[in-house]
Amino acid sequence: MKLMHKFAEMTPEKRPQDPHMDGTGLCFETMEYGGEYPDTMPQADKLLDAEGRSCIYVPISQNGKVVDSQGFIYDPEDD
Repeated sequence: MKLMHKFAEMTPEKRPQDPHMDGTGLCFETMEYGGEYPDTMPQADKLLDAEGRSCIYVPISQNGKVVDSQGFIYDPEDD
């Protein structure tokens, strides 16, 4: 069984915009550290835009362990 969530296309008015194309107003914030290895690599980063919208980037993990992505599968039946 393959479970997938389908998202609606994001319309231009909902997309973060950068009218000057220079990243003005973008702010990165490192969040939590730790994980499987004792290093200084953050395990979560938060990106904020000039309008206060944000998203959080975290590493891909399976069963609690960070893994590398091996790509994406395109299934024409999903269209």
